[in-house]
Amino acid sequence: MFFLILIYDILNIDDREVSMYIKIIKIILIVIMIVSLFSIFIWVFENNNTKEIVVHAKKYINNGNRITLNSEIKTINEDIIGWLIVDNTKIDYPIVQTSNNEYYLNHNLNRDYSSTGWIFMDSDNKLDDQNLIIYGHHRRDGSMFGSVDNLLNKNTKTGTIKLIIKSNTYIYNIFSIYKSEKNYNYRDKNYSNFNKKIQEFKEHSLINYKVDITKGKQIITLSTCDNDNKNRIVVHGIKNS
Repeated sequence: MFFLILIYDILNIDDREVSMYIKIIKIILIVIMIVSLFSIFIWVFENNNTKEIVVHAKKYINNGNRITLNSEIKTINEDIIGWLIVDNTKIDYPIVQTSNNEYYLNHNLNRDYSSTGWIFMDSDNKLDDQNLIIYGHHRRDGSMFGSVDNLLNKNTKTGTIKLIIKSNTYIYNIFSIYKSEKNYNYRDKNYSNFNKKIQEFKEHSLINYKVDITKGKQIITLSTCDNDNKNRIVVHGIKNS
């Protein structure tokens, strides 16, 4: 009924009113165009800025027989605790940790405000916990954890996650990837029955990884948003013994 009334009103307005409506529509379209162009500019700027930040940070990685992380990387940001590399993805970033799990949702490695955010470890994690949890945005340009989708390829049945802490490189074999609802609990740091819990994670997996999880003592968990933040994509890797 509302639309019929609106159509009737439009058909019965005079030329001056028509001209006014056209002007209003033009203004609205111009505003939409300006906002869209500004959004594109911000997206391109943040994407390029992220690449520049990573290139600069990589100067503090020593590549030799062993990959090590120069302690001077903390001159960029004292919250940096290590570096994360994931096979078959674009994930190759320094990671941070601070006193809460909100700050790096909208701040980059340089502590500048950015919708890109940064990759960070759970604020409550200690490096000897059974479950190290790392968060990152699921960016459409493939940055941060945006390329984790590559792991959902049915042909990708092996892969590792490398966590570099100072002079040590810890390797985790990926054994599970799945999509979950936000209320599914995969974020406890320690478990009373560790083996039972990681078997549960393995059974959730969308990919059948041929990985022995019976001897592992620690896992790493990558968590990112999915479906407009309604769900989560979760990846688990078990530490090489």
